[in-house]
Amino acid sequence: MRLMVDPWHYVSGFHISHLLLSISFTLLKNVRPLCTFVFEESDHQCSLDWNETNIYFFLICTLVVKNRKGPSFDELLKKIFLFSKVANFLLFFYSDLRLAILFSVACMVVVVTCPEPIYKGPQEITYFTHDTLQEELETRPRTTWLIELYTSWSAKCQELATPFAQISNTYSHTHLKFGKVDLGRQQETAKEYLIDTSATSSQLPTIILFQNYTQRSDEEARENQERSCQVFLYCR
Repeated sequence: MRLMVDPWHYVSGFHISHLLLSISFTLLKNVRPLCTFVFEESDHQCSLDWNETNIYFFLICTLVVKNRKGPSFDELLKKIFLFSKVANFLLFFYSDLRLAILFSVACMVVVVTCPEPIYKGPQEITYFTHDTLQEELETRPRTTWLIELYTSWSAKCQELATPFAQISNTYSHTHLKFGKVDLGRQQETAKEYLIDTSATSSQLPTIILFQNYTQRSDEEARENQERSCQVFLYCR
């Protein structure tokens, strides 16, 4: 597990706000005078009780089980934020329903106002529509194209965005080009390549290698379920 981008990428509104939400209950319950102001029953002691400690222990166990396959750092961080916020909601709920409601509202506000930062580094990627992709393949058959078919809402597509951009910047040249097609807007492309774009789809993202525009499937890549990618090699 290693960082795929510059560490300053994690100093963003998205990461800072989700970090604060993830530690909000512990912070409010253990720091004076916050604990006595927020929790009326904490007049004499500002610390986690036995039940609250057990919830955090269950959170740690859940994270260990869910991440036993060694995910990327970004994926691990997102899971920590997600399960920590669930645990915080339960802790606020058991303390005071009003606090749980306020915490839920804060989470929704953060989701709307602090989206995950996108990759802004150098890249050599051409964005296609259904028609422009077909035109490019037909007019430049000797150029090999590595095309990512993605949707903007897919978490796995977002995870692949950074390494795909970095690879394009490293390996792009006259005879090898990189491109992307947004299937959310180009449904014709999804239908042509039989790609399911529903919320439960396991075909996103799909990477296709066009080489002289003749298709054959790569069965090894098709069997790679963890990456949820289907790769088709196009060759003469």
